[in-house]
Amino acid sequence: MIGTRHGLRARRFEKLMPHRVREVLLVSSPFDAFILEEDGLLTEQLFLEYMDVSLPSSPRFTHVPTGKEAMKALRQQRFDLVLTMSSVADMDLNTLGGRAKRASSNIPVVLLALDAKELRELLAGLAPENFDGAFLWSGDAKILLTIIKYIEDRRNAEHDIEHGNVRVLVMLEDSPRYYSSFLGLLYRELMAQSRTLYAEGIDELHRQMYMKSRPKILHATTYEQGMELFERYKKNVMAVICDLRLPRGGELDDEAGLDFARAVREFDPDMPVLLQSAEGEGARAAAELNAAFVDKNSPSLLAEIRNFLRFNLGFGDLVFRLPDGHEVARARDLRELEELLKTVPADSIVHHASHNDFSLWLQARSEFELAERLRPQRVSDFASVEDAREYLIDMLRSVQRSTHRGVVSDFDRAQFDVSPFSRLGQGALGGKARGLAFFNRLLTAHGPEAFGGLPVALPRTVVVTTDYFDQFLEGNTLRGFASAPRSDEEIAERFLAARLPHSLREELEFLVLQIDRPLAVRSSSLLEDSLHQLMAGIYLTIMIPNRDRNPDVRLRDLCNAIKMVYASVFFSNARSYLDNTGHLLEEEKMAVIIQPVVGRQRGDRFYPSIGGIAESYNFYPIGPQRPDDGVAVVALGLGRLIVEGGRALRFSPRHPGVVPQLSTRDGILEGTQRRFYAVDLSASLENPVTDLLGTVRQYDLTAAEQDGSMLPVASVYSADDDRLIEDLSRSGPRVITFANILEHGAIPLPVAIDELLRIAREGMGTAAEIEFACEMGDWGSPRSAAGQRVEPRLFVLQVRPFAAGFQAGEESQVAFIAEDTLCRSRHALGHGVHREVRDVVYVDRRRWKAKDNAKIAAEVGRLNQQLADEDRPFLLLGPGRWGTADEWLGIPVAWEQISNVKVLVEASPAGYDVEPSQGTHFFHNITSQRLGYLTLPPGAEKDGGNGEYIDWEWLDAQEATTTTRHLRHVRFTEPLTVVLDGRNRRGMVAKPGAQPVPAPAPVETTEEGEEGPTATE
Repeated sequence: MIGTRHGLRARRFEKLMPHRVREVLLVSSPFDAFILEEDGLLTEQLFLEYMDVSLPSSPRFTHVPTGKEAMKALRQQRFDLVLTMSSVADMDLNTLGGRAKRASSNIPVVLLALDAKELRELLAGLAPENFDGAFLWSGDAKILLTIIKYIEDRRNAEHDIEHGNVRVLVMLEDSPRYYSSFLGLLYRELMAQSRTLYAEGIDELHRQMYMKSRPKILHATTYEQGMELFERYKKNVMAVICDLRLPRGGELDDEAGLDFARAVREFDPDMPVLLQSAEGEGARAAAELNAAFVDKNSPSLLAEIRNFLRFNLGFGDLVFRLPDGHEVARARDLRELEELLKTVPADSIVHHASHNDFSLWLQARSEFELAERLRPQRVSDFASVEDAREYLIDMLRSVQRSTHRGVVSDFDRAQFDVSPFSRLGQGALGGKARGLAFFNRLLTAHGPEAFGGLPVALPRTVVVTTDYFDQFLEGNTLRGFASAPRSDEEIAERFLAARLPHSLREELEFLVLQIDRPLAVRSSSLLEDSLHQLMAGIYLTIMIPNRDRNPDVRLRDLCNAIKMVYASVFFSNARSYLDNTGHLLEEEKMAVIIQPVVGRQRGDRFYPSIGGIAESYNFYPIGPQRPDDGVAVVALGLGRLIVEGGRALRFSPRHPGVVPQLSTRDGILEGTQRRFYAVDLSASLENPVTDLLGTVRQYDLTAAEQDGSMLPVASVYSADDDRLIEDLSRSGPRVITFANILEHGAIPLPVAIDELLRIAREGMGTAAEIEFACEMGDWGSPRSAAGQRVEPRLFVLQVRPFAAGFQAGEESQVAFIAEDTLCRSRHALGHGVHREVRDVVYVDRRRWKAKDNAKIAAEVGRLNQQLADEDRPFLLLGPGRWGTADEWLGIPVAWEQISNVKVLVEASPAGYDVEPSQGTHFFHNITSQRLGYLTLPPGAEKDGGNGEYIDWEWLDAQEATTTTRHLRHVRFTEPLTVVLDGRNRRGMVAKPGAQPVPAPAPVETTEEGEEGPTATE
């Protein structure tokens, strides 16, 4: 009777979930597609997610880059879902959604955006009939599983309730950022519950019954939609999660959530209900309704929802056998199969080969090509069984070698030498590693000839994925500790005292024995290096010497470096940045990149011949340069000098002979590199809290000359005839000019950089930035007696999208008369018209001295905090580079010290000739936050006559609300008007109350990229 009942139930549940998403059409740029797949295999990535929750039949993705190709694909093939990213090159979103539904019988169409602000703007213009949902991706590939389950639940709920009486969880939430996160959490928890039941099933049919009968999640974004769902399915609703503030009648209603909860309570007084609010209010009202409540601002929001759910809602191995059936071994994967084939008895190989067991097992693992090659082979085709054994091993080894090229491999000690890019763990790679992995794949299609003959590669890369970050926090009970406000030092000490997971330590122990040079330990968080949130320099990169003879010491140092990178997620600078971007701290996760440092040992120093950054868009073209020609900034030694805003050499890869810095005597002697960065191999790391941050040191150029590393990059300035000479045997000041490379072509570095930028730009579908290092090897040295040479090589260290600083479609053609204009610049970033700033904080030029720049940064930080508490964004104006690490070049503010700034202006006095902030980490955070950024030439005045000016006299005449030793804070009752034209790099700030005048006719851009003024003179 029991068996009969089980069979009837199982057959009934076989009918469930008739609508499955098996074929997905992804419409996006190649880079956006790679963001979702992380390691270049989108379908396999989702397959792993499905396997993780014991789901069969993972969907297959077909990617097209344009709307036109999407329509063609829909006509030729049946798809179950169209997933489009927010930017499609040839078609607006409404047109794409409408045409897709007409082309394929009302197929579900879902929008996936990478930026919350962008998604909010897009939703306002989306026609509801053209889209079935819109989600926000926050760095976790599980969003794909969420979207697919969301669509399947919508289509199957009615049927499954009717045929299987399944339960429903109803969620009301209108914020894409929150419901994207909440739905992901809900599906993970429900799948985990189903997986537990799955393991208890008495047979496969029973186990599938549990999976198919899991609760459905139904999501509504308005009060009316929620009530419709609840009234239709209320007999099967198992729980409700509801925001207090919801759209009702087309307007946001603070009472809508409570009214919904009251309706639920009238039907079922005991139904689990979770209310939530971003305003922090509603706990008392929720308690009166016997409902749970969570504050959306809580640092443990997701954990509280998970607790609500938990407390309120109750292919196999290849088994080697002998002919008599006796088991001799098991292979779980290809690597184990290869190893076992070396030792299993010959009789077992004959037995399995004669039954095509190897071919069938490989086919089940999607190794179709290898399976097809093995199937026609027979043992009798070989001279002996041992020959057949070697044939099998060679084929497997060949397959594994080919699969490692251009992909991210799971870390395997046996495969370490053939795996240039591997991952430790099964979590996410994080943004920085994802960009490198994407570029690694692109490089497989290009040989050295593409780069002028210069070999280009990535350093050997190992990524510790985000799941180890989670294990570290949970295993050491650090999440709650680190989420509370604490000093950076306190967090660092606690993290360093904790212990990494044992499985990770074992692999790191192997790693330090394999690499005998300094190691770079880099952050790669989920949010880093996305198009909309670059987060450059927010988290730590640590370099360790890795030279101690004791491997235990080297392991200790590597573990401590990883723990410090983990800790930097919770440091004050990162907290401030995340708050400013609207991300929850607990949503951020950290992966870690481990790479050997590029370079060579020179005494107690280790550094490359060249470090640099290249960008595909040049905001400051000069002479024959065009913005799209790109720009590179290079320095002797580690690239840290560049990202911190130090003196380095700038050139366009397409015009390497145009180097403005070297056009004047002052530029040569004062504007070029005087110091360089290197890893100090003698550094002691006994006190890791402080010592780990001091392994990279600055050195004078005299040290580089002693090292013999100046030859490829340096010249000598001859004062007698006022010229540069590429002969270091001459006396005179040494100048880092890179003349041997840029003028004499020692290596084709400009050609290689130009091609790398082209590949990155086309692959990412947007402007791109590359961080690189070049080691010149034995260039310039006599060939050794053995004839062995170490040839120059270029290494790509980082690739990321480069925010160009403007959004298409925003109005920017607004003009004001000159008298109403505070300042005007021909070198501005950002786009649009902004009228929310009523406060100006500026450095009082009458009191300013460069030696006080560090003190000024502290004063700015205090005023920033004061204005942030008042929720008043402000314009910040001062000399030199904002955010430079060299306090003699500008005000060295950290991000947290200007987190409330809306517009930045760099305006220096005459004689303080400092290049703008382009190329620094600070600069990228400015552009990714879409701040207005204007640069004026030194000495700009109201009547300067060159079209760029600032009205200092007017500004100084305004009454100050606050003054400090070096700053004046002026507050206005009416807002300033900030006009930014990012396409033409123009910007201006109009005085409060100024009225716009008709904009002048557009002025054609000249070869130098200059245009006529926007303000009417």
